[in-house]
Amino acid sequence: MLLTENDYHIVTAKVWWLEMHNDPTFALPPKPEITFSLLEKPVDTNLYRDLYKAVGLSWNWLDRLAIDDEALSKKINASNIDIYVLKINGADAGYAEFAIEKDYTEIVYFGLMPGFTGKGYGKFFLQWVVNKAWSYKPAWIQLNTCSLDHPNALNVYQSTGFQIVNNTTEERKFLNAR
Repeated sequence: MLLTENDYHIVTAKVWWLEMHNDPTFALPPKPEITFSLLEKPVDTNLYRDLYKAVGLSWNWLDRLAIDDEALSKKINASNIDIYVLKINGADAGYAEFAIEKDYTEIVYFGLMPGFTGKGYGKFFLQWVVNKAWSYKPAWIQLNTCSLDHPNALNVYQSTGFQIVNNTTEERKFLNAR
């Protein structure tokens, strides 16, 4: 699914940039039903778009659906990108994408698929993501969220230890009604 300009319109959204400068090293309880798998490169653009849509379409994650395969492949297969798929009882349940930079690790995308929300997996997954981001040995980790995201996203990130370092108003793509 490659979006065209006819599929979305532009809206204004508030964007918060968050950072964490101290590693909390979350102690995660054993959850035998949960596994994580690192996607091997080259990551297939169709597989990636399926994950991206399943997790983010309801939150208007559209940017990676509006670029062609070549541009997307270049982004997701860059040497500093790692993408992990969360599996619950063997089924794809979410994913997390990390950009490993010299000084910091960015949590580029992170989320659960709708069928796995509200079941107590979100906090566990976020804590796993934070632990994984710190495992790259950065000076800090960062992420951003916006007013189009889940209404609890900002509060959840802050309760995990992230602090707002900046906020802006930006234009974002918003899916047209179908």
